Amino acid sequence: MTWNWLGWLSWILAVVFFCYVIHYIRVQQLMLIAKTKTAFSAKLFWRYVAMLVVALVWLGGMAYLTFFRQVDISDHQQTTITTKYSPLQLHNKSNDYYYVSATRSKNGKRPIVSYTYWANGNRYTTNSRYGSVADGDRIITLDASSLPWDKARLRKENRTTGKAFAAEMTVHYQNTVLNGLGLRADRDAVTYTLLRVPSSEMVHEH
Repeated sequence: MTWNWLGWLSWILAVVFFCYVIHYIRVQQLMLIAKTKTAFSAKLFWRYVAMLVVALVWLGGMAYLTFFRQVDISDHQQTTITTKYSPLQLHNKSNDYYYVSATRSKNGKRPIVSYTYWANGNRYTTNSRYGSVADGDRIITLDASSLPWDKARLRKENRTTGKAFAAEMTVHYQNTVLNGLGLRADRDAVTYTLLRVPSSEMVHEH
């Protein structure tokens, strides 16, 4: 069992407590008006403030942990990183040999490019949101440079495969209490595929 149950429980309790505070304030105000014919009590006012602060801090804390907390993906206490390396296989179409087939979407202001490649006898597909193609002298693309690649291993793959390989990195959130509170425990944070080809001519564009 992952610690995500703790995050769901905290969310439920935070929402229930906030609703209770609103209900409590409404009931107390009605009782105050009925008993004293006034709508203000300093003692009740500060009680309302204290309860609302607790409720809002609780909800705000859960929202931060779930939606806004940035986890350092290189923090081995919070994440695990695995990278698979596979030599690319040549593919041909009408005597045109290439390692990667790129298809550009025609929809939207920033079209998504779909990349298809062959490795280990299988066909794989990724896109420009979760992958990129490095050609020429550059092993790591600018888009992929923010990820914690093993550069020594990349250079080794570059030598042994003739500059034609796929490196698929998966960053996985560990099953920790903090990740559970953010509803991230035991889930993938990032999956990214770096496709290395000797030159741009080895990418077939549609």
